[in-house]
Amino acid sequence: MPVKGQLYFWGLVLVMSLSGCVGEKDAQERMVDLTDVKDDPEAQLKNLDAAIDQSKRDGSLYARRAIVLLRKGDLERALKDAEDAVRLTKNEPSALFVKAQVLRALNRQEEALPLALQAERNSYQSSSLYVLLGELYLQRKDYKQAKLYLDKAQELSPTDAYAYYYKGRVQEVTGDTARAMRNYKMALEQLPDFMQPHRELTGLLIARKEYETAKPYLKTVEKLDKKDGKLWYYKGLLYQATQKQDSALLSFNKAVALSDTLYGAHYRLGMATYAQGNTEEALAHLEKVYDKYKREPKYLSTLAGAYERTGQNIKALSTYQRLVEVEPRYTYGYQAISRLKYKLTKPVPDSTTVRRATIEQ
Repeated sequence: MPVKGQLYFWGLVLVMSLSGCVGEKDAQERMVDLTDVKDDPEAQLKNLDAAIDQSKRDGSLYARRAIVLLRKGDLERALKDAEDAVRLTKNEPSALFVKAQVLRALNRQEEALPLALQAERNSYQSSSLYVLLGELYLQRKDYKQAKLYLDKAQELSPTDAYAYYYKGRVQEVTGDTARAMRNYKMALEQLPDFMQPHRELTGLLIARKEYETAKPYLKTVEKLDKKDGKLWYYKGLLYQATQKQDSALLSFNKAVALSDTLYGAHYRLGMATYAQGNTEEALAHLEKVYDKYKREPKYLSTLAGAYERTGQNIKALSTYQRLVEVEPRYTYGYQAISRLKYKLTKPVPDSTTVRRATIEQ
């Protein structure tokens, strides 16, 4: 899940997790009784600042302030407080959990995972902890371990929307899209304004060419978060499906402006701008997605053509050679290789000889 979506969720969960409640009944109550926390984070910070001034050795206060700062997006200050909480509580598991969440928000997942595992070893039981571990293992592509922890989360909290969501993510990346869709819908039954399941359902329905069914989910995503890159990517795909190419390209450009790692948007921008003759712009997009599409003949042919158009003949030759490795029946690739080899080995005229002949004339 993007950082923005996590800051609010994990902040709410963690504020009450420090109370020491570890049973399922307590976990469910934590998710309900939080209106005072979410309404005024500035007041929370003011109160916590005052409390810490009075009791500088109380690690739980630093942990609580770290959570509020996490929700505000002030991640560096949140990390400093989380580190103080761990130090002052002598590795109390809930403090370790807080620090793991902050590190996750900072995209320092490799550091977050050992802390979350240590919290688990120290007998910290929480569906939120298991969801975090499930997400971290999902990012490591350890899908078996991710599912194990998400199952644990659902054992403690059968209605946990985030456990449903991440289980859907695991199923989607492992090819079980039917179950993924069911879990995304279950997540929305628990939490109707949970943006990410709406977005993932949009993508799966578009892949199935169920465009009309996808549109309501897409509209909800736009209502909840207009700055989500995938939203604009999926809008572009819908525009393409209805032959609105100009609108599609505008959407893809918006998508990569918001999230430069959206390979599908870069691919489509590269292919379209190449067809329009904007070769330099096409290359800027196509080069970013080589690792993703290096086994697709159409992509390799377009990339090689763009290199050749811009006079990068050695790169063009290498790409055409890659193309015929991937698709040996691609006859144009062999013709292009022969042409480029001739260009690269053709003798270059001696410039001094040319100048002398011109003078003598």
